[in-house]
This record gives sequence, C-alpha cells and structure tokens, in this order.
Amino acid sequence: MNDDYLWDRTGKPDAELVHLERVLGTLSWSNRQRKLQNRRIALRIAAAAIFLIVVGSAIFVYRVKTPSPAPWQLAISGEKPEPMHAGQVVETTGEMRGSIESQFVGKVDIEPDSRLRLLAASGDKQRLALDRGTIHALIWAPPAKFVVDTPSAKAVDLGCKYTLQVGKNGAGLLTVELGWVAFQWHRIESFIPAEAACRTRPGYGPGTPYFLDASPTFKNAITEFDAHGTERALRDVLAAARPRDGLTLWHLLQRTHEEERGEVFDQLAQLMPMPQGVTRDAILRGDKASMDAVWNALGLGDTGWWREWKREW
Repeated sequence: MNDDYLWDRTGKPDAELVHLERVLGTLSWSNRQRKLQNRRIALRIAAAAIFLIVVGSAIFVYRVKTPSPAPWQLAISGEKPEPMHAGQVVETTGEMRGSIESQFVGKVDIEPDSRLRLLAASGDKQRLALDRGTIHALIWAPPAKFVVDTPSAKAVDLGCKYTLQVGKNGAGLLTVELGWVAFQWHRIESFIPAEAACRTRPGYGPGTPYFLDASPTFKNAITEFDAHGTERALRDVLAAARPRDGLTLWHLLQRTHEEERGEVFDQLAQLMPMPQGVTRDAILRGDKASMDAVWNALGLGDTGWWREWKREW
C-alpha cells in the first residue's frame, strides 16, 4: 500500500483501498442526501399528478351530472322569467309584450301581436323564427351565431342592434341601429349597416338596402324598383342618389344587367372616385375582385370581414 496516498492522496493507490472507498462512498452523507432529495421530488410529482387526476375527474362529473343553464329566459308582461327551450313558441296577443334574454347571446324584446319561435339553442347556434310581428334585438354574441328566420329571408347578426318587422303577408322590414346585419335568401344577399334599412318579400328575398336619411324620392324609387324593376324607377334612384347612397348603388350593380348595370356604374363613378384598376368593363362582367374593391372604397368596412363571417351561415 502506498502511504503517501493515505495522507495526501498522492501516488498510486492500492486496489483494495480503491474498492473500499467505493463501498463506503455509497454510505456518505452527501450521497444519501442526494437520494433523499430525488425521492422527495418524485413524491411531489406523483402527488401533483394524483391531484390533477382528482380535480379533472371532479370537473368531468360536475359537467356531466349538473344540468347546464337554459340559454334563454322568457318573461311575458313583466312576469318572473322562466327558461325557454328549443321548439317553444311565444305569441303575444292584444297589448301583451314579452322578452327573451341570454347572458351569453343577447336580449330580444317582443312587441304585441307577434309570433316568435325558438328553433335552436346550442352553444354555437342560436336560431329564432319570427312568423309575424315585431322584435327588437340587442346581440352581444360573436358575429354569425344569432340568426332570425322570416317567411322571406333570414337575418344574420354580425354584432348589432336592430328591429325586425314581419307582416301577416310574410313581407318584412329590417332596420339596423348599431353594427351590421346580413339579410339572405338563397343567392340573394343584402348587407345592412347602422342607420340603414332593407325590405324583403316572400318569393323574392331581401330588397336593396338604403340609408334612413335618404330622400323620400330615393326611397320610393327603391321600393318601386324592387317591386317591379322598371327602367323609370332605376333612373329615379340614380337621379336622387347622394355619395352616401353608394351603399344602394353597389347592391344595384349585382341586381342589374348589361345596359342598366352600366348606368348604375356611371352614376356611382360620378359620386365617388373608382379604386385603381377598377374598370367599367370589369364591373359589367361582374368581376368579383372589382366589386369588392368598389365596396371597400365606400368606407363601410372591408369585404374580407363579412366574407369571413359568411362562412358561418
């Protein structure tokens, strides 16, 4: 055995001594402390895993066994609200009024002599049907999640406040106070911003939207054109149009053809500068990119916004 190694760990150690050091090293305090620390860490991880499993199981059981609250609460003539479920019908007769409200969707006030049905009430789909009468809707749900069917069109909420009226003949009138509403029937669509309105008729769908502050001559001409499509009505619309009425003329570009569409474009080009790259020929062809560019130039919002939400309905 090398004595120098025993005193200052210099020199070549004896083989038996090296073996003895290894055996005793496993019993050292630092080694035992390290093993104890590792064991504690392992126990903590195991305890955390068990805790997560228990909590997750409790949440699962709660969601399965606890009934979800009704999304709509119905109140008639000031009475205590009660849950309203899909398939339920509300009819207000005489001077009776009602309201339905959901903290997740919005509030709908129901005028007298109205008939309203709740068609669907799931987390991502809220659908009503107004057969007749008048409702006032204030919706805070995400765009395109709240839809109201009428006999001649469906109103798709895009984050708004609006009034919807339906007559006994199925014709309707939509007036928007805040935000946007899309009015749709088959391939016919109208996009109605705040301070604008749009009529609809059974078998024809939504008409041409117009701003409420437009002149009586302009609004009467729009009603006449939507009903009969006469050349005289179209020319009266164009003659009375203001720059702000570009909303109406843009919709007319999609509801006219050939020579009439050219007249609409010419008048619109006088009321507002056309975007770069937009030509008369492109509009006459119904070029989608050109139509979108003209809409964007109206200052009413980008087409990409409502086209994105359009996927929802």
